[in-house]
Amino acid sequence: MSERRLNNTIFLMFLVTDNYCRAHEMTPREFRKLDKQYDILNYVVECPDVFDWMTEDEMVQEIDEYILG
Repeated sequence: MSERRLNNTIFLMFLVTDNYCRAHEMTPREFRKLDKQYDILNYVVECPDVFDWMTEDEMVQEIDEYILG
């Protein structure tokens, strides 16, 4: 993975975390617990292209659908 791609993926992980916390009124600590249970951030790492063009609401919806599986 190129450095540019890595930086973009890290930024997407931040955006997903921030958007999800705000949408569900969670603390970062609560999100980390959820991430440990569902491996959310690994999902972002495995398919960052899915998240590249999403709006904040779409990111939250994608994670909700991923969790409900």
